[in-house]
Amino acid sequence: MGGIARDDRQLTLIYSSNTRVGKHTLSYLQGIDEKIEAIDISKVKVTGTQWVELAKAMGKEVGDLVDKRKMEDKDTNTSEFGTDDWIKILQNNNEVLTQPIAINGKRTEQIENPPDVMNFFGVESAGIEKTMHTEKPNIAPKTEDENFK
Repeated sequence: MGGIARDDRQLTLIYSSNTRVGKHTLSYLQGIDEKIEAIDISKVKVTGTQWVELAKAMGKEVGDLVDKRKMEDKDTNTSEFGTDDWIKILQNNNEVLTQPIAINGKRTEQIENPPDVMNFFGVESAGIEKTMHTEKPNIAPKTEDENFK
């Protein structure tokens, strides 16, 4: 993976397919018409420089991108870890990424709830046109034997 795309017309999602939030966030994006660059960190290695760039763009440290509860499960003391340690952890344990990271132009944000990715990328109702309340519903029977009474 080269540099991180920073184009207003490019929608990028960095996620792990080994996490529930990552898989669900990607599934929301697969239904829209826009071209999405989905980077699954379980299959594509993100460089240390890119992790630092992503964290900095969000006003965070690289260690803030790691779900430390996952590290506690492994009885690892993380209190003395530095940036290089967190990078190695992310590169070797993709499931510890706290939330997927969405990028669009200069905007970079972690997505806490999968549906929030639609708001980040400016997609309304998963790309479905809003027609409710502007057109009356068609409730006429479609076959002869339907009775709506």
